[in-house]
Amino acid sequence: MFINYLLISIVGLCIGSFLNVLIYRWSNHLSIFSPALSFCPCCKNPIKWYHNIPVFSYLWLKGRCNVCKKPIPPTYPLIEILSSLLFLSCYFYFKNYSFLTFIGFSFFVLTLIPITFIDLKVKEIPDKLSLGLIVGGWIFSLTGFNFLLDFKTSLISSLSGIGLLFLINEIYYQISKKEGIGMGDFKLMGGIGAFLGFESFFSIMFLASLTGILTFLGMYFFKKFFKKSTEKLELKTEIPFGPFLSLGGFLYLFGFKIKLVLI
Repeated sequence: MFINYLLISIVGLCIGSFLNVLIYRWSNHLSIFSPALSFCPCCKNPIKWYHNIPVFSYLWLKGRCNVCKKPIPPTYPLIEILSSLLFLSCYFYFKNYSFLTFIGFSFFVLTLIPITFIDLKVKEIPDKLSLGLIVGGWIFSLTGFNFLLDFKTSLISSLSGIGLLFLINEIYYQISKKEGIGMGDFKLMGGIGAFLGFESFFSIMFLASLTGILTFLGMYFFKKFFKKSTEKLELKTEIPFGPFLSLGGFLYLFGFKIKLVLI
C-alpha cells in the first residue's frame, strides 16, 4: 500500500512539472512542443534533465537557474507539490471504484490547476483547457465510469453551466453596464458541469463567490495596513473568477457540499 502511494506521489510530481511548462508557455502564447526541452524563463537556456527533477532540483539549485543564477519563482515547486497532493487525493478517494474512475477525476482535478494559474497570470482561460474539460466530461460519463452522472445529465449540465454564467453576466451587465464574467468562465463552468452535474452548481457558485469576496477583502486590507496603500475600496476592481470556480469544483468533488433549503 505504501509503495502505491509513493508511486502515485512521484507520478503527481512529474505531472506537475509538465503543468508548469504548460502554464508558462500558454500564458506567453508559446507552443508546448517546441522547443522540446524546458528552458529557463529568464535566460532562455535549455535546462539539463538532472536540473529538471521535480522539487528536488529546485532545492538543490537553491531556487536559482544554474546558468544565469537568477531566481526561479517558487510557484514551480508549489505547483508540483499541489499536483502530487491532488493526484494522491484522487487515488485515495476513488481507488475503490475503478482505475478509470480514478483517472477520469484526476484529469478533471489536474486540468483545473493550469486553468487557475493561467487565469491568475493573464486573466484568460485557454479554450483548449476549458473545451477539453467539457469533451472529457462527456466521454467520462459516456463510458459509464463517472458514477456521479450519466451521459445525458453530463451533456445537459455542461450546457446549463454555460447558460447559468451567461445569465448571471447578463443580469450584472444590465445593472452595471459592464461585463462581469469572461467567456472563459462560461466554458469552465460548462466543463465543471460535464464532470459534476448541475446539482453541484449551487455549492460551487456559493463557494466560489465566498472565497472570491474573502480574497478581495484580504488583498485590500493587506495593502491598506501592511503596505500603507491609500487606495479606496473599489468594488469594480477586476479579479479572475476562474480560480475560485476551480476551487469550488475541488471542494465539491471532495465532499464540501452545501444544500439549498427552500422554505
